[in-house]
Amino acid sequence: QQNNASMSGGHCEGFAALSLLLYSNKIDVNKFGASSAADLKLEGNELLQREIAYWFVTQATQPAASAIIKGTPTDIVNVLKQGYQNGAASETYAVGIYKPDRTGGHAVTAYGVANQGNGLVWILVYDNNYPKDERRIEVDTNANTWKYEAAINPNVASELYQGDASTNTLEVVPSSARLVPQTC
Repeated sequence: QQNNASMSGGHCEGFAALSLLLYSNKIDVNKFGASSAADLKLEGNELLQREIAYWFVTQATQPAASAIIKGTPTDIVNVLKQGYQNGAASETYAVGIYKPDRTGGHAVTAYGVANQGNGLVWILVYDNNYPKDERRIEVDTNANTWKYEAAINPNVASELYQGDASTNTLEVVPSSARLVPQTC
């Protein structure tokens, strides 16, 4: 009941986790009625809706919940860089972002890190609220800050999410922690 109530605010964690598993071919997209993720239809697709809900709930189950990596913005960039050393599909990560006062949160799908020079790094993300847009979380490793324009769901105006080394408002969850049996 608690997790179902939590989903009433959005399903972004489920979208972020499932999109990673589809991207890395750990789950077959054909199972949900299309040959590519971009062709999937959510409306009337109960199997897909249940799958998104399942992966949403893994943020509250073990061992996935204890595998959440929190740190400074620079720490998170370093975790992603290390995870992507052997190719983007060796480990994949959902990214959680929060406002400093925790009044809002959102999850996106990281798929790369791009060094822009002078300490600026982009975490390249897929955001299910902007499915056809190239998006990025901007991290200033010199100032140890981050920012991202996001909406908690596609029907709400976007707002600036941001943080620094003291806010603990940027985190990642490795997909591997979700792919083992989970317990409440």
